[in-house]
Amino acid sequence: MLDLGCGIGQIAARFHALGAHVIGVDANADLLAVARDRHPRVRFESLDLHKLRPASFGLVDGIWASFVPAYLHPLDATVTLWARCLAPGGWMALVEMDDLLGHEPMQPAMRAEVLAFYASARDRYDFECGHRLAGAVESAGLTLIQEGTLEDEELSFQGQAPDDVLAAWRLRLNRMPGPKAFWGDRVTGFERALLGSMASAEHRSTTRVFMVVARLLAR
Repeated sequence: MLDLGCGIGQIAARFHALGAHVIGVDANADLLAVARDRHPRVRFESLDLHKLRPASFGLVDGIWASFVPAYLHPLDATVTLWARCLAPGGWMALVEMDDLLGHEPMQPAMRAEVLAFYASARDRYDFECGHRLAGAVESAGLTLIQEGTLEDEELSFQGQAPDDVLAAWRLRLNRMPGPKAFWGDRVTGFERALLGSMASAEHRSTTRVFMVVARLLAR
């Protein structure tokens, strides 16, 4: 099986520990170096995910990609390329989110700015990709087996955020160049509003983490 967009390899290592013959694939050489150092028994390969072909590894029984599809442009065409790498009966599991910055209570004007930011970033990252996964696997000729949403203690939690979640979000926002480019000098105000929403006792997340599972039942 393939773990696409494997990063530093923690998910690939979990599959390996379960007995899978897994290949972690990523285009980031620095992340792959960390993955190989941490998980020497797992195979990792460098490859552009938009150029995956059966010739890359031969046909595989499974493809896993978590929090990767939002970076794929165009999504349907790329998932179709991946599907061509599956052996008959093979499976594909994709995980992605919708509305990462959707945390209430938030002033309507700020919410409108968040939606404008999503639109401005769509050619680099689709902040509303999660609900498109099912359509992408069906467009690729796969049979959808399951579509659902997953709980996530940092992304789709309800109620007041604990201190460790707020700390994790501060680090995440510090790493994100998009909001800094979009809001410019006002980015501190945006971050304060977002974290303030999460810290509120009335906090409600509108983020949804989607997972789809599909199979290649016939060619």
